[in-house]
Amino acid sequence: MTIEYIILLSAIQGMTEFLPVSSSAHLALLPTLAAVADQGRFTDVAAHVGSLLAVMWHYRARVASLLMFEDLKLMWRLVLSFLPVVALGLFINPPRSVTIIAVNLIVFGIILWLADKYGKAKSEVTPLTALGAGFAQVVALIPGVSRSGITISAMRARGVGRSKAVDFAFLMSMPAIAAAGAWDLLGALKGYEAIDWTATGLTVFFSCIFSLFAIRFIIAFAKKFSFAWFAAYRIALGAALLFFFV
Repeated sequence: MTIEYIILLSAIQGMTEFLPVSSSAHLALLPTLAAVADQGRFTDVAAHVGSLLAVMWHYRARVASLLMFEDLKLMWRLVLSFLPVVALGLFINPPRSVTIIAVNLIVFGIILWLADKYGKAKSEVTPLTALGAGFAQVVALIPGVSRSGITISAMRARGVGRSKAVDFAFLMSMPAIAAAGAWDLLGALKGYEAIDWTATGLTVFFSCIFSLFAIRFIIAFAKKFSFAWFAAYRIALGAALLFFFV
């Protein structure tokens, strides 16, 4: 891979992993739109590692608190949010077709808009809300759904404010991203995929940088604006894919 393609791939992973627009959709579409060969699962692992490092760095104080068992309330909610992925994640392996991606971009874009528009900021992230967000995260394994988008939608529908929903969505993404990266790594090693260590290192670095930018951007965005802008982008992108490629 060229350095330009590595930066492009890292930017797409880093930005779309935390913005509610579906990183899996953009990564799946990139080889087609750029007319290049698929980057391979090990490169996907490197991109996810960069995103994981970024979110851990941003929440380093919270991560340290969790590792020291100082915030058992938050830990319990994070465990509840991760259980559905552990129980059901291996049973979901949908194809990455343009049609599926496009339809999901539109459908879950509308859901994001409705949940954000009618969700009232009146409650905290309860254990039941955390569990519901966990089941929503399982659905995000389908390309085009968006992990951050659907978990935020689930919490907004339960009355969690934008900033609190974004905060918990990012915290619960850490074990999910780690699990997804480990699974892709096993797949890459099982297939004896050749590893370009230089490209891998650069992908981790640039993905981390872009992920940090995306995390800080969406946290600041959620304090002032609605998610209707992201919903509109999803719907427009999905409609364009249906028009030009299906």
